[in-house]
Amino acid sequence: MKSSKGKSLNTMLVTGSLFAFLLALFIIYSLKGIVSVYRLRGEEQKLKQEIALIKKRNHVIDKQIYELSNNKQYIANLAREKLNMIKKGEIVFKFIHKKKKDFNKKNK
Repeated sequence: MKSSKGKSLNTMLVTGSLFAFLLALFIIYSLKGIVSVYRLRGEEQKLKQEIALIKKRNHVIDKQIYELSNNKQYIANLAREKLNMIKKGEIVFKFIHKKKKDFNKKNK
């Protein structure tokens, strides 16, 4: 039979090993958790920036909708710019731009 000292030593070794194993598991899983928290925070920041950009675009679109619904002058200006329309009696000037020669070719 083993002495009580041997049993207590075995018990302490088993307990210590179990404690070390559980501690290692805790550290491994907590590190995974920490890594995923940082990754999720980065994703959250990107999504917040995207939301802010979309809100700005929505504001611009809402303003355009309001102007199109309520402002006849805005519609007329838009028709002139986008559709090249003119009012009756207006004179249109069209400017023809000549292409500039390459600066390097002149200096050679």
